[in-house]
Amino acid sequence: MTSSSLLLSFCTNILLQLVALTIAQVQDTLLYSVCSSNQGNFTVNSTYQANLNHLLSSLTSNTKIDTGFFNISYGQNLDKVNAMGLCRGDVKPDSCRSCIATATLALPTRCPNQKEAIIWYDNCMLRYSNRFFFGNMEFGPRFSMYNLKNASDASTFNQAVKSLLDSLKIKAAPGDKFATGNANTSAGAGSQTIYALVQCTPDLSEQQCIDCLNNATELLPKCCDGRLGGRVIAPSCNFRYEIDRFYDVTADAPTTSPSPSPSPASLPPPPTPTPTADQPPASQDKSTNSATQKGKASPSTSATFVLVLVPLLFWQYL
Repeated sequence: MTSSSLLLSFCTNILLQLVALTIAQVQDTLLYSVCSSNQGNFTVNSTYQANLNHLLSSLTSNTKIDTGFFNISYGQNLDKVNAMGLCRGDVKPDSCRSCIATATLALPTRCPNQKEAIIWYDNCMLRYSNRFFFGNMEFGPRFSMYNLKNASDASTFNQAVKSLLDSLKIKAAPGDKFATGNANTSAGAGSQTIYALVQCTPDLSEQQCIDCLNNATELLPKCCDGRLGGRVIAPSCNFRYEIDRFYDVTADAPTTSPSPSPSPASLPPPPTPTPTADQPPASQDKSTNSATQKGKASPSTSATFVLVLVPLLFWQYL
């Protein structure tokens, strides 16, 4: 092999590694986190902290992550920790596991002594609490993001978005609690294709999923009126729409996944490790232009956020 061929091969390998690293960073884009004061705080070296550390350290090796959803409990009585993880329905198991692993390290760093906390990434959500919330439809805390660009015909565009999301709600609620699809704004030459995704946590009933997504889409005029992209994200459900396809195209095909067990899994009691991690840096969305995030939290929660560059999206707390 000539020296020029060796150099080309070396440069190609470096480029592929950089692309893979960039994709991994995008997949774990941090969106928002909330440290709740409603359930109180725990003290350092308490039984609750030990139970929380053990539960979080066990998650990445738990095979339930491969289905994209899990709810799990550890501990007894007032020191019992309940945790839930959800990955976006089109995310592959490896990416799901990576996102959950990132979340398990970041959340206790951002919320160092709160008994209840939640964090959202582009590919996953992780939450835990000392209260039992499995099977509950919870619409708060919530936030939204929207594209800074406006549709040329806002009324027609808004109606197309609403119709598409309504159809996806009906598709998602009775089955896997996840659906994607697309629709055109009109039949003319100026028509735009809108791509959308809806998702509920699989522990919800069909009606609970519909109710949650109804609550989310009712916020469309407030969060995303006439915007070319938008999303509303809550603990139990979320939706997103864009004029560019942002999800895996194979997600449009029917999928099947194991139903969540009616009762949360229990963990064996090995020695409790204490994970440590640096707070992850704020990262960028997948679009091209930039705007600044801002928002405010309700008095009952302590919201952890930073000012970052977020292409084409403006962030707000609802």
